[in-house]
Amino acid sequence: MLDWIFEGIANWVASVMTQIMDAISGVFLDALGTDMTAMEEYFPFAVSAYTVIQYTAWAVLFLVVVWQLFRAFSGPLSETEEPLALLARGAIFAILIGYAKPIFSLVLDIARAPYTALMEETMDPGDFTFAGIQQTLTNGLATIVSVATVVGLILLIIFMIALAWNYFKLLLETVERYVLVGVLCYTSPLAYSMGASKATSRVFQSWCRMVGSQLLLLVLNVWFLRAFDSSVGQFIANGGALSSGQGSVFLWLFCALALLKIAQRCDSYLAAMGLSVAQTGSSMGIEMLMAARALTGFSKGGSSAASVFGGAAKSGAGAAAGAAGGVTTGGILSGFMSHVKPNSFVRDAVVDGGKRMGVGGGVGFVGRVFGGMAARNGATLTPESVSSVATRMPNVSGTIAGDIANRSLNSYMPHLTSGKAAGMTYADTEITGGHISTNAVGPDGRQAKVDFYNTAQHDVPTTPHTVVTAADGSQWYQVASGEGMGAFYATPAFTGNVSEAAQVSEAFPSAPDGTLLRQVDESTLEAIYPDGGNSLWYNSAYFQEPDAPHETIQGADGLSWYAMTPAASVPQFEPVPDGGSGAAERYNQALFGQFMPGFDQPVVSVDSSRAGDGILEVRHEDGSGTAFYDRAVYQAPRGDYHVYEDSGGSQWYAIHGTPAVERRPVYEDGKPLYENDKLQTFTVETVRYKSTPARYSEPKKRPVTERKPPNRKKH
Repeated sequence: MLDWIFEGIANWVASVMTQIMDAISGVFLDALGTDMTAMEEYFPFAVSAYTVIQYTAWAVLFLVVVWQLFRAFSGPLSETEEPLALLARGAIFAILIGYAKPIFSLVLDIARAPYTALMEETMDPGDFTFAGIQQTLTNGLATIVSVATVVGLILLIIFMIALAWNYFKLLLETVERYVLVGVLCYTSPLAYSMGASKATSRVFQSWCRMVGSQLLLLVLNVWFLRAFDSSVGQFIANGGALSSGQGSVFLWLFCALALLKIAQRCDSYLAAMGLSVAQTGSSMGIEMLMAARALTGFSKGGSSAASVFGGAAKSGAGAAAGAAGGVTTGGILSGFMSHVKPNSFVRDAVVDGGKRMGVGGGVGFVGRVFGGMAARNGATLTPESVSSVATRMPNVSGTIAGDIANRSLNSYMPHLTSGKAAGMTYADTEITGGHISTNAVGPDGRQAKVDFYNTAQHDVPTTPHTVVTAADGSQWYQVASGEGMGAFYATPAFTGNVSEAAQVSEAFPSAPDGTLLRQVDESTLEAIYPDGGNSLWYNSAYFQEPDAPHETIQGADGLSWYAMTPAASVPQFEPVPDGGSGAAERYNQALFGQFMPGFDQPVVSVDSSRAGDGILEVRHEDGSGTAFYDRAVYQAPRGDYHVYEDSGGSQWYAIHGTPAVERRPVYEDGKPLYENDKLQTFTVETVRYKSTPARYSEPKKRPVTERKPPNRKKH
């Protein structure tokens, strides 16, 4: 019973291993070749960093040529090279650095011919697969072990593991050799930087030999893999027997393992022959076993993982502790890195005038040359680099402009990456001491001219502005104009809900406590005050200051809002029916006396039909009247008038009127009546006023092009 169970387990393990070998083989053979497709797609950084490698190679080439020229001018004191020949070779290899990758691609094309021919060579018998190995091994073992005992099954598993492990190691070695060719390709400019001088040309020659040797090894990878594949196919077809009738399972298995071992050591054999082949594959398999062991340790609580890494983990922890304690590692680069700020050479290369951040001398010159190349190929300035220009005085700051200024503005002004400004693109940016200007274009094509003025160097602008904080903590007045300026003067999207009271107080610290706001449109808010009154607030970026009574409310971002004075709140007077009603009239008289306490003339009746327009009218016993106009709605009238304050604190213009009689047409069914072609009229007692005040007009729109730079502070 136990033999039967073990046989089932052994067969299952063997079948799983053959499936894994089949899957891995197909992936590796189809994906790898003599092009850099897999290298570029799996390691995209190698492609993006290739330009940096080129710049580095040009810098090294430049330094080598300069050093050799310096030695040439030293005369007979040293062995020197011919300066003209040195310059000529330097120029040639500088061009070769620029075309390093195309040259390497051409060499790869040459190697592709034998590689492709070996891959396309058909195998006999049939297509390669591992699927029959398990059964064939079992049959072969059955001829040696008379019965299928546990010993035979153990031998089956051992042989399968040995075969699969060595094949897997060969595949790992094949991948490592392919990646090495990719590394040689994308670091090839560094090899060309060594070719200008005789003193360093041996490095370039050794690199050339290594490239040729690795490409030969890449082709031999296919030869070994295909040879092993055909051997597996042959073994499945005839059970490992030779044409002479000799051979057995063991002989084939040992020959297959020997081929895999030779394939793995092929680089050592080529190196022994004198070819410059890099030694690969020495420990990849062991490292994978170590990783598996570490994972096993983690699954058991981490104790085994600690034993795997041993002293290395302790030393790593000690180094981390030292760094945490503020201990810095000394060395030749420590002083250099403390002096040269990141991005400084790029910054110095693009600043027109101003003080440099990087080192001077020859190193600084080379750094600025290649910093300029980096700037033209997409580099972005750090906020520190931008700050070193923007926060200085203009006479020492210099100027940053062009594409790199456009790219670097967002990093220095973080608020431009959020809100409505997030979708903007910037052009014609210019950064100088205390002033930054740019043209912003929104997704809808609307443009805005935006200026930033350093608050430490400028007075408060007279035009609408907001106060923004840069990445270095400095504060700037932001002034925008144009059709797209709304992205920089955004109206808060309040809804008037009571739950927004805290946000309103934070956005408008000077607003009365308990004020609620509701957005009317992109430039207007409606304010609801705690006493029940309401008014409109106009964004000063969109509207000129109104003539009507108002208060200027300063937002937390520095933008001013024109808060119109609320209209007076008129009490509800009782309607008086035709013919009069003594009770209603007496009620209105008393209510008006309370509403307008400063008005001491006796009142007979109150007309509140136009209260919604800010007008009240009262009549007196002598037939005269007084008209009251809300001072928040109407301009000051001409002629004589008085100003009264109601019980709510609102003010009214009071204009006295004299009694008068008017003749008014008689209407019937909406048409005037005529008798003998004469209009029928009737007389009405009324009041005549000498003047009527005009209503205040709505605030006028501010021109979108209005912008006036603030004055600089005097230091």
